[in-house]
Amino acid sequence: MQLVLLLFGGAIVDRVPRRRAIIVSDLLSGVVVTAIGVLSVSGTLRIEYLYIELAFFGAAAAFFMPAIGAIIPELVPGGILTQGNALRGFSRQFARVAGPAIGGFIVVTAGPGWAFLFDGLTFFVSFGALLATRRPVNEPKERKHILREIRDGIAFTFSVPWLWITIAIYALYNTAFSGPIGVGIPIFIRDVLRGDARLFGLSIAAVGIGEFIGGLFVAQARMKRIGIAMYAYSILGGLAIAVIGLVPTVPTLFAFAAITGFCLAGFGTLWETAVQRNVPRELLGRVGSVDWFGSFLLGPVAPVVAGIVIQEAGTLPLFIGAGIMATTLGCLGLLVPSIRALRA
Repeated sequence: MQLVLLLFGGAIVDRVPRRRAIIVSDLLSGVVVTAIGVLSVSGTLRIEYLYIELAFFGAAAAFFMPAIGAIIPELVPGGILTQGNALRGFSRQFARVAGPAIGGFIVVTAGPGWAFLFDGLTFFVSFGALLATRRPVNEPKERKHILREIRDGIAFTFSVPWLWITIAIYALYNTAFSGPIGVGIPIFIRDVLRGDARLFGLSIAAVGIGEFIGGLFVAQARMKRIGIAMYAYSILGGLAIAVIGLVPTVPTLFAFAAITGFCLAGFGTLWETAVQRNVPRELLGRVGSVDWFGSFLLGPVAPVVAGIVIQEAGTLPLFIGAGIMATTLGCLGLLVPSIRALRA
């Protein structure tokens, strides 16, 4: 559902105030997740209700993700846009580290239904906080037919070489990256390192710590040639994945998991800043939706490919192969003149 609605979500975000789109998305997500929690606690939850919840949750995310990226330039002065994106990244990084810990504690002590209820509460808190904020200045221009607006967003994206080439490269890069991270690490820890769930949790925390450090670094650094910096992060992240497979030890896992997090935060912050500074504000929602569409397009393929590689060759070749692929893609990006010329 999320993939189907993303392009429409971007067009809608450019037609209405972005703040309103975020508020409605938070409200819908809160209602749906809370409903699942209530059904679970009452003992009436059925599998089909979870499918419905995922469909509504994906639909809300299809509007939220383009809107949250497009609203940042309306809230943050241009001179500190990188720092503003880094600060938003800190909230994601904190949630990535604290969320599983809090959720796991609630599931163990009270049950999964109460974890859903707590999750729903967080959406309502976000909804209330946004209601209390001032309305950013946002004056959507004359509206066209929504399909025409979607086409305009796609046309603009493909008229800017560094923009569409990076989206295309990262459709493949994310596929290479998510296989080892999402599928490989749990099996790698169990079969190669002979670890347990605690070691897995620590490895995920290492990624979050790396992201936090990476966010601090990119917020303080003054990078003029951000195109080169973005792809330097991409290359380093690919090499880190490969090293985990080449040197399969616990210290290596922690160190290079943190490096991957560092690179994710660095690339993500610079990429969001580059898009916000170089794309007209009235097109940010649509361009953002094309970006997210590219990121998710091959998402369902990555776990399948990773599973096949693990079954046929093992986890170490998965990490090495994915790392080589990601590093190669990063190097290819640096061959593009418009990427090398991209400046802050």
